[in-house]
Amino acid sequence: MVSRRKKEVRSLKAGDVVIIPSNVKHWHGAKKSSYFTHIAIEVPGDETSTEWCEEVDDETYLNLEY
Repeated sequence: MVSRRKKEVRSLKAGDVVIIPSNVKHWHGAKKSSYFTHIAIEVPGDETSTEWCEEVDDETYLNLEY
């Protein structure tokens, strides 16, 4: 699953490609009934960095609709 802040949750399947522009807060992870592995590539640029944000809390995660 992947979602940008306050947007719909997108269900992912093997081989999907997701592009998140710089400075866009988002999250990604496994569904309750599966696992999730991903490869992240950060493209170098001016004034860019990776910022790890807060985890999705259990209540939000357990109530996701996908």
